[in-house]
Amino acid sequence: MTSAWEEIDEWGPEKVLQVYDPDTGMKGVLVIDNTSKGPGKGGIRFAPSVTPLEVFRLARTMTWKCAASGLPFGGAKGGIIADPNKVDRVSWMKSFAKMIRPYCPSQYIAATDVGTTELDMAIFAHEIGDMRACTGKPSELGGIPHELGTTGYGVSVALQTAFDILKELKLIQLSKSQTRVVIQGFGNVGSFAARFLDQNGIKVVGVSDVSGFIYSKDKNGLNIPKLMKDMKGKAKLSDLKDYEYDLRDKDEIFEIDLDIFIPAAMGGVINNKTAPKLLGNGVKMVVEAANIPTTVDACEYLYKNKIWVIPDFLANAGGVIGSFVEYQGRTEKEAFDLIEYKITKNIKEVLTEAIMKEENPRKIATELSEQIVYRAMLLRKGAISVAREAYDRKDKISL
Repeated sequence: MTSAWEEIDEWGPEKVLQVYDPDTGMKGVLVIDNTSKGPGKGGIRFAPSVTPLEVFRLARTMTWKCAASGLPFGGAKGGIIADPNKVDRVSWMKSFAKMIRPYCPSQYIAATDVGTTELDMAIFAHEIGDMRACTGKPSELGGIPHELGTTGYGVSVALQTAFDILKELKLIQLSKSQTRVVIQGFGNVGSFAARFLDQNGIKVVGVSDVSGFIYSKDKNGLNIPKLMKDMKGKAKLSDLKDYEYDLRDKDEIFEIDLDIFIPAAMGGVINNKTAPKLLGNGVKMVVEAANIPTTVDACEYLYKNKIWVIPDFLANAGGVIGSFVEYQGRTEKEAFDLIEYKITKNIKEVLTEAIMKEENPRKIATELSEQIVYRAMLLRKGAISVAREAYDRKDKISL
């Protein structure tokens, strides 16, 4: 397997664990990237495609995400290498928890991710023996489940904040009622992003998953409440083939006219092949709901063609902000209030600076996060005088 150490740098990773349980066949990875701001925070991905390198890159995204959100967490990520529907997921989750127990929750605090749910977090916390070992637990265990839509809500806030800024500066010539949004991925994140956008009068004209693409030419877009109701008890969009939906091949999502594209599935879906298609179809903004959905080259290509890409670790931070509220023992309402406040603030700060400096928003966001983590690293080493100098330098942001 590819090693995460191939991309080691001054930020991390601090630890890379690859674990195997011969009794169950469980293979897993834990990457603790940087804990200078606190224990590493990040979900457990349960999928056959998981690799150590992928887990490292996701952990690094969490480092920047927690820093940008002003949370007392570092970055980390877990991964179990299998299809959760084809193995004994309970025994595999227990096995993974048992093998990484020495690091939880002092160095790693888990959460849900692709392939894991609040029930998996209940299993994980009980196996570790500490409810602080993870967030996204069932409400009966004091959790604020991600199934409430915290990440999707944050994506909707990010989109609307960015839209308002760009419209005010006449960088987007659209009204919200005219805007056509397309969402790739209709799981927990994509479906709730669609719901919250629809509630705010922004029409979603298409959604897709691995099984297909549902599109509407109606001037009002898709009936999202009806779609979510029809999807209850169903695993994928293709299960709606007998309903009155225009169900197409999933790749047709890159073939229709649109204004805003929300990748809410897996990484790398916007690349050298698909980015030109989005540009040709009229896209004006990409809001990254998934982690690392846009390759470096594609992101730069879109920016050079005046397409605004709102970085994943700003746009999809709702989940980890909600996790922080759960970690503090606070309420669901407080979680949604804090998500709105922090994401609105961060999008305004980054996008405004990016526009003023004529720089890619991802570059600006990454630099701001790096400075926060850098100062935390210096303080952890006890280099107070050096840290103070970093605080005072004019090219560093203020806390």
